[in-house]
Amino acid sequence: MAHLSSGYDIKQVCAGLAKAWEFLSGEERGFAQAITRKAALAFTEFSYFMPIKMTADQRTGGMGVLIERPDARGVAAHMFGTEIACLQEADLHDACAEVCNLFSDCVALHISGNSDIHMGLPFLASQAVYDQIAAQSTVEAVYVSRSRNAQLYVVEYHIFSQPH
Repeated sequence: MAHLSSGYDIKQVCAGLAKAWEFLSGEERGFAQAITRKAALAFTEFSYFMPIKMTADQRTGGMGVLIERPDARGVAAHMFGTEIACLQEADLHDACAEVCNLFSDCVALHISGNSDIHMGLPFLASQAVYDQIAAQSTVEAVYVSRSRNAQLYVVEYHIFSQPH
């Protein structure tokens, strides 16, 4: 995948992520590109992945969204218009999958250039799947947003080989 190289594009991606997060969670929060691609990207309970394929040259990759429980609860409560105490575990997963979907759109529009892009469906990655994605790909870009209670990462991956 083409890595974002111009500051303008990075600013657009960060602004798009912030706008998407506010829409989904009701919370204003900024995003920034991490200085290093080796940011501490620890597996989270809500680690979602969206496969992406560039149609023209068959490049594959994906977007990872690493959401911690406080953010998962907040976004689900806002999306479903309910109190956090009333949420079911499935609500958290549905909300996080939608976050992955919208965040992937924000970044994919900038990495695809003029190429057609095919996006799969977001899925919850287990620890083993998350480790496999990390081992078989390179991190092209990392976007981060921090609150008092949680960190939220959006990771652009370039995958060299597919899991067997």
